[in-house]
Amino acid sequence: MTNIKLSNSEIQSGWNRVTFAEGLISQLPKNHDGRNTWLLNYGVGKESRELREKCNKDRADRGYLPLDFILETECLESVY
Repeated sequence: MTNIKLSNSEIQSGWNRVTFAEGLISQLPKNHDGRNTWLLNYGVGKESRELREKCNKDRADRGYLPLDFILETECLESVY
């Protein structure tokens, strides 16, 4: 596993690169495909969790297995 070394400013602010990027990406319009794809795959906030719940409900309705967000790698992983 690769570890990311936080910069001094990240340590001081409590914001890492993912959290900062999520804040910027969340400012895009809610119907922006790139915005929602990034939040679904990499986001860690409330809206990202809600998008994954909706996505997994839609997948279940179509007979597909759910997608899991892996905390260790902080990204979405499909389950086969």
